[in-house]
Amino acid sequence: MMEEYKRFTVSLPKDLYEKFEAFREKLGISRSDSIRKAMHSLMVSEENIRVTTGNVVGCIPIIMLHEHFPGKHRNELSHEHSHEVNHDDDHHDHEYESGPIYANVQQTDEIRKNDIQHHFHDVITSTMHIHLEFEKCLEIIAVSGPYERVKLLKEKLQRLKSVIAIDFFIIDKEFNSHHID
Repeated sequence: MMEEYKRFTVSLPKDLYEKFEAFREKLGISRSDSIRKAMHSLMVSEENIRVTTGNVVGCIPIIMLHEHFPGKHRNELSHEHSHEVNHDDDHHDHEYESGPIYANVQQTDEIRKNDIQHHFHDVITSTMHIHLEFEKCLEIIAVSGPYERVKLLKEKLQRLKSVIAIDFFIIDKEFNSHHID
């Protein structure tokens, strides 16, 4: 008996598509097989998380795109600087002045991410922000508390458009709270 297949279309950003194609070709697997494996992996991962109840201890790692505000370079103020920014420098001499500015999707998502985290202060024990590249960051959020609340935090963060990847690792389950009387 032959298995029935369904076709569907997937839209991806060009750079993600090119990276995916290079990756799957390196592994020597077909596009369909690699998508099937990725889908299965996601479903297994989510299903393992869904069966958990009670309190958990874990972390939510997020990789996000980051776009910088168009600050003025000190050299630009004297017109000695070209308008291209060298991203290989260790630092950038910008003027960081307060004032109204139009924020793009990544900048807006950074503000939303911070707001989401403030609303989940009851389950977030710590955060660590790591600059991977000039325009890509890793944030690791340590969590402890009711599983349903931690899962909701992950789901809220997952909706941000600048999130490239997000996961949820349960490191331990808390079975009893210890109180000193």
